[in-house]
Amino acid sequence: MITAIVAPVLAACGDVSLKDEAEMGDTYAAEIRQQVRIINDPVAQATLNKLGNHLASRADSTDREYTFYLVDSPEVNAFAIPGGHIFVNRGLIESADEVSEFAGVLGHEIAHVTERHGIEQMKKRGRANILVTIVYVVLDRDPGQLERAAIEAGGAAVFAKYGREAESEADARAVRTLPAAGYDPEGVATFFEQMLADQKRQPGMLDKWFASHPTSQQRVVNARTLIRTLNVDRARLTDDTPEYQAFRARVRQLGSRPAPTR
Repeated sequence: MITAIVAPVLAACGDVSLKDEAEMGDTYAAEIRQQVRIINDPVAQATLNKLGNHLASRADSTDREYTFYLVDSPEVNAFAIPGGHIFVNRGLIESADEVSEFAGVLGHEIAHVTERHGIEQMKKRGRANILVTIVYVVLDRDPGQLERAAIEAGGAAVFAKYGREAESEADARAVRTLPAAGYDPEGVATFFEQMLADQKRQPGMLDKWFASHPTSQQRVVNARTLIRTLNVDRARLTDDTPEYQAFRARVRQLGSRPAPTR
C-alpha cells in the first residue's frame, strides 16, 4: 500500500537534512513512476535532461541531483517533489510555444525544490496520505476504494498545490534563473498569459493546471514588474531554439493520447 511506503521515510516534524530529503524524494518518485505512464524515449529524455539540468545548475547551489520525467499525459501540468524529482506532462510541452516559456515552468518547479516548499508543507500538514493524494489530484488517476477513503479522511496534496506566498516565490526565482541560464525571462509572463487565454477559450481544458498553479493576471504583472528590475540585455537572451521545436514535435509523436486542441 502506498502509505506504507511513505510512513518510514522521515518524521513529520523537525529538521530535514538534504540526505533525508533525497531519500524521501527517491521513495516518492519510485512509487509515482508506477502510477503514471513515463515516455522512455532516449532522444526526448536527453533534451529534457539537458534543459532541466542547465537551469538547475544556475538555480541550486547545493549538491542535489535532479531527475526529470516525461509523463505521457495530455494534461497541461508539471510538479516537483523534494530531492529534485520533477515530473512534466507532455501536454505542457506541447502548450509551451517557445523554449523560454518551457524553461520558465521548469525554473518554477526547480524553485519549489530549492526553497524546500514541499518540506514546509509537510511540516505544516503532516505526511499522512501525501502520495495517495498526489496521484489523485495531480496525476489524474482514479483512486481505489481504500485510497479514496484515505483522501476523504484528510489527505492533502502537499506537493501538488502550494500557497500564494510559495507560488510567488517560485515565480520570482524562475524569473531570475532564466537570464542566468541564457533564456529570456519574458517567457514566464507569456506562458501565464497563454494559460489564461486558453482557459477563457476552452473552459475546463486546463483544470489540472489551474488547480495546482492558480494563475491570474496579477501573476503576469508581477513577473513583468520583476523583469524590468533585472539588469539584463534581453536582446542577447534566447526566446526559442530549433532543438526545442524538434523536441516538442517528437514528444507530440510519442504521445499515446491527443492533447487538447487550442
